[in-house]
Amino acid sequence: MRPTKVLLSLLLAAMVSLTAIPAASAASKVVDSYCSPSGDYCTMILKKADGSIVFSIRAFANYFGKAEACVKKETRVCRSTSPRKDNGLYFWNIRRQGNYPNEGPGEYKVRWRDSGGNAIGPALYFRRG
Repeated sequence: MRPTKVLLSLLLAAMVSLTAIPAASAASKVVDSYCSPSGDYCTMILKKADGSIVFSIRAFANYFGKAEACVKKETRVCRSTSPRKDNGLYFWNIRRQGNYPNEGPGEYKVRWRDSGGNAIGPALYFRRG
């Protein structure tokens, strides 16, 4: 890879990571996250100040169209969302509460997939109680 492409990729990754938290809320905490090696997109689990959990993708382009987040502890449940564009970035957000069952304390696995069923990054995890 040419040095200019490497520098551009690093700059893009830094921009995504710097804009990811403020875009969700100043009081959000990243529970788990992954950014692609190219820096084109990041997936994350955010915990907001009110305790609610949001599953999110942030990207520089609409790479995925409609995407779905599947959550599993005992039961696997998937919900899909379309991207929203704000300040030049694309966001896919799904709140856990009201969209996925509460199966009590323990570890939950979250996996994003594109409209073709392909994984978007590795699985992410969060714990309850």
